Amino acid sequence: MKIMIAYYSWQGHTRKVVEALAAKLGAETERIEPVKQSSMATKAMKAYFSLKSDINPCRTDLSDLDHLIVATPVWADHPTPYVMKYISLLTNTSEKTFSILVEMGGRGADITIKKVRKALEKKGMKFVASAVTVERDVDDDNFESTITDMADLIKNISIV
Repeated sequence: MKIMIAYYSWQGHTRKVVEALAAKLGAETERIEPVKQSSMATKAMKAYFSLKSDINPCRTDLSDLDHLIVATPVWADHPTPYVMKYISLLTNTSEKTFSILVEMGGRGADITIKKVRKALEKKGMKFVASAVTVERDVDDDNFESTITDMADLIKNISIV
């Protein structure tokens, strides 16, 4: 099964978790990068109001993938505007499976998962799993069980 993890990481926490998960799954990674950096206040406002922000070109054609994992930090209880822009650009998504990885400082995972899931399901994709890591656990390298559980769920998908 060919898996890709598309992620945005502001301070490196999400990237750290993504790299560990990718190693467990043999997955490739695609970093979502903004065209320009904004202040944290602007980023949080855009996230809260579900606005999208421009991203640099990256892989959005899923034609040769079986499974996509979208990883995002939580900003103002929402996914980042960069991840939402990425999702809007995805092509060849119909009937593909997906999972969601959320990294947060303290709260907002439920809303973030719900918004990302809804956006991907609108593209004809099928939800498999979600996982949440907390910043302090990532700092302490205490997230192994979370990604192991997620990896096991993804490995057991039967591709139709």
